[in-house]
Amino acid sequence: MKKHTELNTKNDQTQHNATIAMTPRRAAPDWKPQPCGLSREELRKIVEEILG
Repeated sequence: MKKHTELNTKNDQTQHNATIAMTPRRAAPDWKPQPCGLSREELRKIVEEILG
């Protein structure tokens, strides 16, 4: 019986970890992006290259 309980605990932990991984992170209310030094056109080219 104890062995069965341990298996359930591991399964519950795996499901919990999967749920945490799927939840979006929240930024601090005062967070602002830092400038990267690239123009919008350069960023668009990079995104286009990545997405295909």
